[in-house]
Amino acid sequence: MPRRPDQATATIALVIEDPANPFWSAITRGVVEIARRHQHVLIVGSTGLSFEQERDLLRDLVRRQVDGLLVTPTADDHAELHRELAHRAPMVFIDRAPAGILTDSVILDNVGGAHQAVRHLLSRGHRRIGYIGGDPAVGTGAGRRAGYRRALEEAGLPYDPALVSLNVHGVAGARDAAARLLAGPASATAIFADNNQICLGVLQIVDQHEPGIDVAGFDDVELADLLPRPVAMVTYDGVELGRRAAELLFRRIRGSTEPVAQVLLPTTLRLRGGR
Repeated sequence: MPRRPDQATATIALVIEDPANPFWSAITRGVVEIARRHQHVLIVGSTGLSFEQERDLLRDLVRRQVDGLLVTPTADDHAELHRELAHRAPMVFIDRAPAGILTDSVILDNVGGAHQAVRHLLSRGHRRIGYIGGDPAVGTGAGRRAGYRRALEEAGLPYDPALVSLNVHGVAGARDAAARLLAGPASATAIFADNNQICLGVLQIVDQHEPGIDVAGFDDVELADLLPRPVAMVTYDGVELGRRAAELLFRRIRGSTEPVAQVLLPTTLRLRGGR
């Protein structure tokens, strides 16, 4: 139930994973734009992918009576937490749909983007395509791995667990995972990285191997056009992702009782670098 106008604080909150990542910076810019339009101040908090930290932060923000919450959820079931807090402040989930509940969310076409990227690698003649991803329980990673599997199945290729490395986090972890996938006689000849930090780590290792190894990544990478090799990247408008989620949140703050909205934003595959 939305707060009465005389209770409003003219603040909304954005709870994300890592404010230092350019992906989250773009989303924040979009949210700030809409918040200013509605004469609201934005508070930004970080979970670091910890459900306990997310839960404590959301409870604290609700106690501070923010008018609404934009939340990037961790992989944990959110049904109980949503029941506890949603009646006190509208909540819209951004980038990932929460586990355990059907509620307002704005996410990317993770399945379609990954599918398109892996099809590109297949078109280059690769048949041993490695996959490096983060937490498989997080919605974004699950969707991107599903797109990877679908592309392989359409090409008549099996899903080989030996070519898949999960629960990889950060550039250093991605370097180690890529080195393992590129070692040995049955090594990968191409790699799909399921986020920008993983892609950076993969590129650092791939540059030490023969140039025939191709890389595709989900998320753009800063200064990607300066890369010495061409890289297929699944891109999208992160600012628009933030805008759309914030616009939906302000509709809820104003009292909208429309059915649950699950917005899927498109992605585009672009070849970057190698010029």
